[in-house]
Amino acid sequence: MRSLSPRLTAIVDALPLTPGMRVLEIGGGTGAAAKAVAGRVGDGHILMIDRSATSIDQAWKGAAAEIDAGLMSVRRIAVEDFTLLPDEARFDLAFAVRVGALDGRHPATGRLALRRIADALTPRGRLFVDGGDPLRRLSLPHRDT
Repeated sequence: MRSLSPRLTAIVDALPLTPGMRVLEIGGGTGAAAKAVAGRVGDGHILMIDRSATSIDQAWKGAAAEIDAGLMSVRRIAVEDFTLLPDEARFDLAFAVRVGALDGRHPATGRLALRRIADALTPRGRLFVDGGDPLRRLSLPHRDT
């Protein structure tokens, strides 16, 4: 897998990552950022989701060592359809880069996506997207738990 671009490096550097954290990357493409995050969360875990079969295949190939070690997993699903698997723990943090449902390009899909993300995060979980300096935090809908 090629190294991170300067833009993705700045984004990963800006994430408030700590060892043991569970992280969800939305629209992870080739998995380059997810692989970098896997190296920073120690015994934590990152799940990268993407709607593209090609992206998921590239991520599997590029991060095989991280996946085999249990530090990273990938799943083909659109964010607006995402739900936790049975017995899957919630995530402490989620982030997305250039995801139309979260950057205002698709408002209706965005509302559904935010609900799905909120349901997948811990009560203190946070969502970051590109477009800030380099990230901005998005507000999530009210969560019952």
